Amino acid sequence: MNNYFKTLKHILEGGYNITFLSGAGISTASGLPDFRGDKDGFWKKNSPVHFSEFKTSKKARLKSWENNIAIQNKIQKAQPTKMHRVINEILKSDGLNFHITQNIDGLHKDENIASEKIIELHGNIFQAECLSCNKSFNTESFYESVVKTKGDSLCPLCKSGFVKVGTISFGQNLNHSVLNQAKFAAENCDYLIAVGSSLKVSPANSFIRIAKKNGAQIVILNYDPTPFDSEASIIINEYIEKICDEIT
Repeated sequence: MNNYFKTLKHILEGGYNITFLSGAGISTASGLPDFRGDKDGFWKKNSPVHFSEFKTSKKARLKSWENNIAIQNKIQKAQPTKMHRVINEILKSDGLNFHITQNIDGLHKDENIASEKIIELHGNIFQAECLSCNKSFNTESFYESVVKTKGDSLCPLCKSGFVKVGTISFGQNLNHSVLNQAKFAAENCDYLIAVGSSLKVSPANSFIRIAKKNGAQIVILNYDPTPFDSEASIIINEYIEKICDEIT
């Protein structure tokens, strides 16, 4: 075990307040492709729908719903990775430990972890919400009972708004409450550890500098270099599961 792995292991086991910031690279070992390594063309086939299109085009709304159902089907048999489990064990411990994730796949979830410790910046695919009355629906149930039968996603309650899966689309504002939670997590950690993220997406990447400004050390675990490597005290460029093998 080289010194970087030894230091990482010490950090994870040292009782520090740790905020994790994860991207798609944490889930690829579960068989879920990331956008940049889309070898089977999954994301090309299920290309994202812009928020403005969702609001104005029935065809776009159907495409958006079909995309999200395809994602659900893709992850149905997927299991959390070793790194998901490492993070969750730390979240179960005492202290201010948080997991900010850009992922919508739900593999980071654990019923034994307080919900406020897992911050889903981009929402998740399992709940949908009316854009007008904010009523929440189960994604799969709504798709089967409304979208497939009616050919659109008009809210059956208020009958004035469209129901959208709870993932953040391009052009859609992030939830302010979620952003504030993430900011708190970044401001109150001893270490911010970025895991499997290219750190090219804003505002997720802004939490690196927020954490550092408030005295945290930055650790970056990612297969490729990132634009924020100069901010980090420790950088390990390797597959996330291989990193786990070294420290567990």
